[in-house]
Amino acid sequence: MAFHLLSLILAGILSFADYVTEHIFSEKLRKNQKLVSFSAGVAISYIVLNLFPEISSNSLIEGKRIFLYALLGFVALNLIEQYIFKGTGKIKNISKYHKGVHVAYFFIYNLFIGMVLINFTLKGLTPTLLFFVPFLLYIIAEMLPQEFEFKNRLSKVFYSLAPLFGALLGIIYKDFTISIFGKLIAFITGTLLYIVIRESLPSYEAEKPLYFMIGVLLYTLILYLSWNLV
Repeated sequence: MAFHLLSLILAGILSFADYVTEHIFSEKLRKNQKLVSFSAGVAISYIVLNLFPEISSNSLIEGKRIFLYALLGFVALNLIEQYIFKGTGKIKNISKYHKGVHVAYFFIYNLFIGMVLINFTLKGLTPTLLFFVPFLLYIIAEMLPQEFEFKNRLSKVFYSLAPLFGALLGIIYKDFTISIFGKLIAFITGTLLYIVIRESLPSYEAEKPLYFMIGVLLYTLILYLSWNLV
């Protein structure tokens, strides 16, 4: 089916982008604060204007408890980050166990992104691309530095394939994926919100508010125009 092919192609692009940016150009991209700030602006626009309404519409079916999953996504990553960096000061001092927890969380998160992508492809091309772009930028810009330092190439490839694995799971278990879509989108939103807030807070290290605002205004305009197309 067409939506199968589209979702696999887009998930494959996310996986490829993750591998390239995490293991080949990570240092260069991490220092590009203009790109990071622009991506954060795009993400926050998408969160407020699209993901929050999406969660709200699902709450009409599943009830207000769906917002607990958004809270879980935010708090879970916050606790992991706090636990990892408390007492270490720098990411280079993180223990093997802490790195393992970090890897596992983001692997599952990227897996969920692939599964959610399947649901959006069922809704049409426009909502699919509107979802795809912020998450592609999130991956390319390395909005939350990870530096997993895998020991071998196979581990790097396996981790990067998480979005594609998620898309495959979404296709194989389509009915189940649709049934938990509200929970998945809420969890992803909470996690992305934490990433954006943490990366977008003013800091001494070259935060670029102009590029953040450009990202906000540009994607707000795109979303506004899309409301007449969906």
